[in-house]
Parts: sequence; C-alpha cells; structure tokens
Amino acid sequence: SIHVKTITKALGEIKTADVLHLNSLFNPLSFISFFYTKLFYPNKKIVWSVRGELSPGALKFSRWKKKPLLFLYKKLCDKVVFHSTSLEETNHIKKRFPENKVVFIPNLIQPSQRIGVPKEKKILYVGRIHPIKALHKLLKALHLSDLFKNSEFTFEIVGTYEERHRYYFDELNQLISKYKLEKKVFFKGHITGEAKEKKYAEAYFLVLPSETENFGNVVVEALNQGTPVIASKGTPWKILEEHQAGFHTENIPAVMSKKIDKVLNISETTHKKFSKNAIRLVDENFNVDTQIHQWIDCYKDL
Repeated sequence: SIHVKTITKALGEIKTADVLHLNSLFNPLSFISFFYTKLFYPNKKIVWSVRGELSPGALKFSRWKKKPLLFLYKKLCDKVVFHSTSLEETNHIKKRFPENKVVFIPNLIQPSQRIGVPKEKKILYVGRIHPIKALHKLLKALHLSDLFKNSEFTFEIVGTYEERHRYYFDELNQLISKYKLEKKVFFKGHITGEAKEKKYAEAYFLVLPSETENFGNVVVEALNQGTPVIASKGTPWKILEEHQAGFHTENIPAVMSKKIDKVLNISETTHKKFSKNAIRLVDENFNVDTQIHQWIDCYKDL
C-alpha cells in the first residue's frame, strides 16, 4: 500500500517536471501518476521503466488486474518512451507497444564500499522467494551434485516471501527434506545494508536461477564485491561469460548441477581472476558515476 501523502506529493511535483519517469507498470503510484498526467498535462514527456513486468512469466501472475490496465495503456501510451534493461525486455515491450520508442539502458548502481573479507565455502542466493525465481530447480541441481553434497560448501538463501507465496516457501522446505539437504541449505531471511554486502563479499559464487528476469540487480551487487555469478538464461547476463566473471546457463537442474560442479572444481587462481573481472565489469558498465551520461542523453532527446 502507498500512503496518501506520497501520492499527493508526487502529483504535486508533476506540474513542474520537464519529464515524468515512471517505474513499474502496475505499481499504484505509477498508474495513478500516469492517468493524472494524461488528464491534466497531456503533452508532458513520459519515460516508463517496465521492470520486467511484460515478460510472459511475469504476466501469468494477477492477470485479472493487469489485463484491463494494459488495455488502457495501449490506448493512451502513444507518446510514451519505454525503458528496457535488456534486449529480451525490448522485444517484450515491442510486442505490446510496437509503435513506441524504446531506450535500452542497463540498471546503474552507486557501488557500495567493497569489503575485503576472505571467501567462504558458500553459494549464495539473494532475492524474493517466489516461483519465478526457480529456487526449486536450484535445489534439485544441488541434490544432483555429489560434489556439492560431499563438500564443505553450503547454500544460503537471503530473502523472504509475501504471505501469498508462503506455499512456495513450504514447498522448498519439503524439497530440502526430500533431498536430505538440511545440513547444506539455510534460509537467512531478509538482510539489508552492510550485513548484506558482507554476505555478497564472503560468498564464493552467487546463483540467480530465475525463469525470467529483466535485469537482476543482485548480480551487479555481487560482482561489485568480487563475487562471480551463475545466472540463468532467463536473465540477460550473457556478458558474464564474455568477461569471464561467471556463467550463463540453462536453469535445467541437470545442467545447473554440472555448472555447480565446475565452479566447485575451479582453482584458487582462476577464482581470483573471476573476482577481479567481476569488479572490472561493474566499474566499466554499471557504475552510475561513469555511465549516467546515458540517462542525461535520453532526457535531452525528449
């Protein structure tokens, strides 16, 4: 829920804004701001970041709410410039809004301070506990990896679930029991700030097995702490392999299991090279201090 004061403040600032930049198609603040702008300031320039919400996987959830909004957007979004963070997301936008301009700019971060702690024998996941994140497939992959099961490595899940997805959390616990991974897999709950950065820094690898992901900020956050990443092909992270900062793989359990085996088998020298490449990848592509010109150029073009 969004506080009335927040909505009132946002609507009050629209009048003097040169450009209205909205995040999320289905967030109440976004669609209220959009319809308000179209009603009172129809010539106002609008940029809209869709945040993965037009992917087929995302549209499967809460269809009854999304379908009427998409119908209205189709009628009213003729002058909107959409923002995508990947080529796949651009295609999803073009499928729904073929006449609209789409700008591609990756998510940029102000890198957190890098924490110099030794790497531990931990594989890490950070994010929501939600079916679209495919944690059930990752658990099966860990089960299929004899190397993981017989090693000192553990798997930590940092994140929580909405109450409506408690059933999925329960399913994951059942799988952990079924696969006899109780001493290998641990839920750590919601962690923020420096504690989360420390989790990234001490992890050996981060894994993001999502069915679909328009970007995946956790990947950049992990790379920034020198932690390589295994990301599924449902995410736009082919660049990991191009820069030798991780792996881009199918999220099929048998395939992921082999990739986990590969990670656990790499030498200390190779892992250190991956870590250095991870940091370089962030500095050269996702650091807001060096890449903010992309957004400045976008707004100027409007």
